[in-house]
Amino acid sequence: MPYADVAPYYKSLTVSQKLHARVRYATAPLERVAALIPPGAGSVVELGCSAGVFANVLKARRPELDVVGVDAAENKIAAARKTAAGRRGIKFVLDDAFAYVERHGPFDVVAVVDMLYLLAPERQDELIRLAAARLRPGGYIIIKEMTDQPGWKRRWCAFQEWLAVRVIGLTEGAGIYLRSGRDYQVVMEDAGLAVETFDLSRGYLYPHFALRGRKVAPAGMPTT
Repeated sequence: MPYADVAPYYKSLTVSQKLHARVRYATAPLERVAALIPPGAGSVVELGCSAGVFANVLKARRPELDVVGVDAAENKIAAARKTAAGRRGIKFVLDDAFAYVERHGPFDVVAVVDMLYLLAPERQDELIRLAAARLRPGGYIIIKEMTDQPGWKRRWCAFQEWLAVRVIGLTEGAGIYLRSGRDYQVVMEDAGLAVETFDLSRGYLYPHFALRGRKVAPAGMPTT
């Protein structure tokens, strides 16, 4: 799906917001992340959705899904809501990710796309465990992040994010915490998820990777 299929959603935004959406699409494997959503899912909640680029890509690719984007930044949610104006099955909610997960669910799919790295590691783990606890049996967590390897991609990514977080102020966060995929896998497995990993870095300057965790139902409990 070319970006031209998503661009009309951003026509009412500012030039800088349109540019950010275009760059986001070009530098992250959002189509490949969207493809990780299982066929039987009915709804997806994206935590830390920013201006909604991934949510819009997902909705365009899978129009049957109900998609909810959640972010604590008022300006980003305001922009995301403009992209969803007049469209059914996609909405954006101003809320803290932790608070939203605690109040809602059970979820079919929780997606976290390039957000965890802005949280301290212990907070990352806390959010993963919380989301896992609020999945329905057989539900999924999809995590897309940037890993700490290879080293040159990690350094390039850290520099870019330092500009976005510390210099430009485009992204808000406590810092920049790039971790290994294995770190996330251990936390997800400890939370009762069966985990698959995906290297998405080929063709990109950034060390993209993803994990898909399925909540394992207790013995005798149906998963659908």
